Amino acid sequence: MALLYIVRHGQTEYNAQHIVQGRCDSPLTDLGVKQVNETAEQLKDIDFSACYYSPLGRTTTTADILLQHHNIERIPHEGLMEIYLGTLEGKSFFSKEHADDFTAFWKYPDKFTGEKNQAESYDALEERIYNCYREIIAKHEEDEPLLIVSHGAAIRSFINPILNRPRTEFWAKPEVKPASISIVKWASQANPELISYAGICKEDI
Repeated sequence: MALLYIVRHGQTEYNAQHIVQGRCDSPLTDLGVKQVNETAEQLKDIDFSACYYSPLGRTTTTADILLQHHNIERIPHEGLMEIYLGTLEGKSFFSKEHADDFTAFWKYPDKFTGEKNQAESYDALEERIYNCYREIIAKHEEDEPLLIVSHGAAIRSFINPILNRPRTEFWAKPEVKPASISIVKWASQANPELISYAGICKEDI
């Protein structure tokens, strides 16, 4: 049974400016670097077998900081990348031009198909993420701790189904804050089991 420590990247310049990132990128802020260093301290004594990370710049930088205390294999995996938001990427959350699109994305995730914006749908994101995680755990023995570095929506798309949350509750609490840690146990022949979600124990969610 793999023990997955799933970390969101630290705060970025776009996060601070309320700009949609998706597959586009921006560097970590000073606060973001501080957040990841604090998380690295929490994880420094865990004997990880490997680190899988989204190859985008913000997650690559986050992985580098997290692994300052570890000398392990580092494996980029495109399956861990953030949801692709097409024409919405690089736009402000407060853009009047795209207000209806963002309302659909945030408030009605069960109805957001992505077609209007050449974006990835929530269903496609979830399928991609689960295929990625199945591929990862199939490569490792039971009880191996693995470090996963990914993104907010990508992490939610993995954990929400474990909680049996409907798509309408995709953005429900807890908030997946920058550099937060979620922990999941998953054996290749069993369903994934949530231990904590963005630092909050399953029992408290």
